[in-house]
Amino acid sequence: MKKLISFLIFILFALLGMRWYYSCNWCLGDRNKESSIVEESFDPEAEAKARKAYEDSLSRAHGLYAKDNQNIDAFRYPENLRINNSNADVYIPNGVRGFENEIAKYLGQHQDQELIISGYETAEERKTDSLIGISRANFIKDLLVKAGINADRVVTKAKLHAYDYDKNGNYTGGILLHFEKINKSRLKEVEKGIANKTLYSDFGSKDFKPDATLTNYASELKNYLIKYPDKTVHITGHTDDVGDANANQSIGLKRAENVRNYLASRGIAPEKITAKSKGESRPVAPNDTEENRSKNRRIEIIVN
Repeated sequence: MKKLISFLIFILFALLGMRWYYSCNWCLGDRNKESSIVEESFDPEAEAKARKAYEDSLSRAHGLYAKDNQNIDAFRYPENLRINNSNADVYIPNGVRGFENEIAKYLGQHQDQELIISGYETAEERKTDSLIGISRANFIKDLLVKAGINADRVVTKAKLHAYDYDKNGNYTGGILLHFEKINKSRLKEVEKGIANKTLYSDFGSKDFKPDATLTNYASELKNYLIKYPDKTVHITGHTDDVGDANANQSIGLKRAENVRNYLASRGIAPEKITAKSKGESRPVAPNDTEENRSKNRRIEIIVN
C-alpha cells in the first residue's frame, strides 16, 4: 500500500513539473526562439521553386518542349527527339508522337506567331557538312508540313552546339523548338501564302472530311479576313482528264462547294465565299502519269 501511495505521489509531482515547464515564460521563450530559428531556415515556397527548377532542368535535358515568345512552356514531353552522327534523319520516339498536333494547335490559337526550328551541329560537323544542322531542322519541318501546318509559318536554322554522341552514334535532343512573333517582313510572306493557296485532297468524296491542311488553313483564313474585312474568297475546283469533260466540270464544282461549306462552318461569312469549277481545262501537269494527274486534282483559293 505504501508503495502504491509513493508511486501516485511520484506521478502527481511529475505532472505538476511538466505543467510548470510548459507554462514557464522563460522556457516557452527558448522554445519559441528555437522554433523561430527552424522556421527561418526552412522556406517551403523556396524549396518548391528549387525543386521545380531542378525538375525543369532534367526535363529540358531529356524531354521535348517548346517555349513561346514569353519564354513560357507551350508544351512539354517526357521524351525527346534524337539525332545521329551518320545522317540528318531525326528519330521520333513513341512518347513524342503527336507533337505536331500540339504545334498546329498553338499556331492556330496564335495567328501572329511562327515556329523556329533549330537543328544542332557540332563544330566538327559544320566543317565536314555545312548543311547538317539545317537539314535536321528541315527534317522536322517536312514532317510538320505533311501534318498540315503552313510551311510559311515554320523557319529552320542551324545551331552550333558542343555535345557528344553515345556509343551507338546517337544524341538525345538536337532539335530546339521556339515560337516567336512574326515580324513585318515575314508577315507579308505568310499573308501572301494565305491569299494564294492550293490544296490537294479528295474533296469530292461522298463523305467529305477536311484534312489537317484545310483545318489549319481555315483558322489562318478566318484571321486574315478579320484583318482585311473587305476581301472575298474565290474557290476553284480542278480535275484530271480521266472521264467525261462535263462530268469533270461537275466534280470540280462539287469539290469547291465542299471546301466553301467547310470554311463557312468555321465562321467565315458565306457571302464572302464563291465556288466554281474549271474541270479538266486548266491542268498544271500533263495527265500522263498518276503522279501528274494527282497534281491536277486540286483546289485553288484566291483572296482579293
